[in-house]
Amino acid sequence: MVMGMVSASTLRKIQYLLGIVLVVVLGIHLAFRWPSYEESITYTAAISHIQAWDFLYAAVLYILLYAALTHGLIGFRTLLLELWHWRYARVTVDVVLIIIGVAVAIVGTIALTGTILALIH
Repeated sequence: MVMGMVSASTLRKIQYLLGIVLVVVLGIHLAFRWPSYEESITYTAAISHIQAWDFLYAAVLYILLYAALTHGLIGFRTLLLELWHWRYARVTVDVVLIIIGVAVAIVGTIALTGTILALIH
């Protein structure tokens, strides 16, 4: 049976892998907040984190953005396909979620890059 672009078992493996990536990257992100969350979210602390950990901190934020987006869209796709069983449901859901995913990734990248650049300079 042909399922389109990616088989369901491959998507499930990607979903599990992204879940592990999210746990690890979220742990790293929260480690930047150690020992005090209240102090870590101040403007001066945010600037010092970005300046001191320039590449690593930005990489963590970008990985978190893309992994969370992809993980969420795959999960949402699974839920929608459980609800809808009409003839072209799989193709329609895939196309709509790809368009939404690309749009959110572009907006998220622009917003995150703008924020990082504004804090650095």
